[in-house]
Amino acid sequence: MSNSFLGAYWGPRKESARECARRASTFLEDLSTLSDDFIEWRLPGRSRTEAGRSPRLTSDLHHLETLFLKGVNRRDVGGESIDELGFRISVWNGAGDDHAASLTMRCGLYSEVPGVNNAVSLTIPSEFDLDSVAKVRRLLVSVIRAWQPDWAVVASSSGGRGNNKKNAPFLDRALYMSSSIKENYPEFLGLAGYEVAGGEIIFS
Repeated sequence: MSNSFLGAYWGPRKESARECARRASTFLEDLSTLSDDFIEWRLPGRSRTEAGRSPRLTSDLHHLETLFLKGVNRRDVGGESIDELGFRISVWNGAGDDHAASLTMRCGLYSEVPGVNNAVSLTIPSEFDLDSVAKVRRLLVSVIRAWQPDWAVVASSSGGRGNNKKNAPFLDRALYMSSSIKENYPEFLGLAGYEVAGGEIIFS
């Protein structure tokens, strides 16, 4: 069972389901080069057996766009779509124990309600080598390249539990901050980091 996760977060950004699909396709293709546990994804089911029979997620744009459209939020009365809350896909890799991973992608949200964000969340299999700076950097670069978040973090579940409630960047294993927000968090200024397109990655 995974005890670590990758989280990427950004504020209101109105995008279509097609644009979200394009970002997701890039991310899925990059992820598949990082670990065999990130190659195959399926929609969740009511049981492991049912989920195992669900169609395999692909990086095809039409396929992903259809899934994002199905994942739109709807009003309880009338079923009208709530466009400002964007689109969402949740999948898992069907593996057990040390190889299990799940992925949720929320994109296209442009609501100004505080505390509601676009986000990508990936549970990281225990087998993934988080001690490798190179691997963790590649993991962050993959989410940065695809989604262009304001910030992203690789953290243990325990490290993220309290910090995530603050809805602000925090450093556990590694932290990325875009250049547009970095100066808003002086506690991280001066820490040695790796320059990447659009920002900087800091390791603990």
